[in-house]
Amino acid sequence: VYEALKRAILTLKLMPGSSISENRICRALGVSRTPVRAALARLSEEDLIDVYPQQGSFVAPIRLSLITDSQFVRKALEVAILHDAARRWTPAMSLEARAIVASQEASIAAGDKDLFFVEDERLHHAFARFAEREGAWPTLMLAKARLGRFVRLFGKPDRLPVVIEEHLAILDALDEGDAGEAARRLEYHLDRIFNLLNELPEAYR
Repeated sequence: VYEALKRAILTLKLMPGSSISENRICRALGVSRTPVRAALARLSEEDLIDVYPQQGSFVAPIRLSLITDSQFVRKALEVAILHDAARRWTPAMSLEARAIVASQEASIAAGDKDLFFVEDERLHHAFARFAEREGAWPTLMLAKARLGRFVRLFGKPDRLPVVIEEHLAILDALDEGDAGEAARRLEYHLDRIFNLLNELPEAYR
C-alpha cells in the first residue's frame, strides 16, 4: 500500500492537494483500513501527505523550504558517495553505469519519461552501490523523493538530453581517475535544480 501510494504521488498521478480516500484505496488494493492508515502515517512522516483530523488526508503541496533543504542533503551525500566510488572505480563499473545512461537515452527516443526517471534513479543508486554506501541510500531517497515531484512538475523536456550529457561527463572524469573533477561535474548536475526554482512562474510560488 505504501509503495503504491508513494509511486502515485511521486509520478504525479496523485497531484499536490489531491484528497486521499481510505475507502477508495481499500477497494482498489483489496486491503483493510489498517495497512492503509499505516501507509498514510509513514507518508506523512516523509512530508508527502498531510493528515488533518476531522478533515482527511491530502497529498502534500510542494514546499519550497523542503526543496532547498532536500537539495542540501542530497548534494552533500551524493558528492561524498561519488568520492568513495571513485576510489573503487573499475572498468566493469563504468560499463554498467554507461549501460544505464544508454537506457536513459533510449527512453527519450521512445518518449517514455517514466522510464527516464527510473533509470536516473538507478544510476545514482549504482554510485552508492559502487561506493559500498548502500546504508546511505534510504536517506538519499527521502531527499530525492521531495525533489522528484518538483522536477517532474516543472522540468522541461529539452532538459532531458542535457542530463545525459552531464551523466556522461561525470563518468568520463571517473574513467580518467579524476575524482575531484567528477565531483565538480556532479555538483554542477545537481545544482541545475536551482535554475528551475529561479524560473518558477510567480503563480506557483
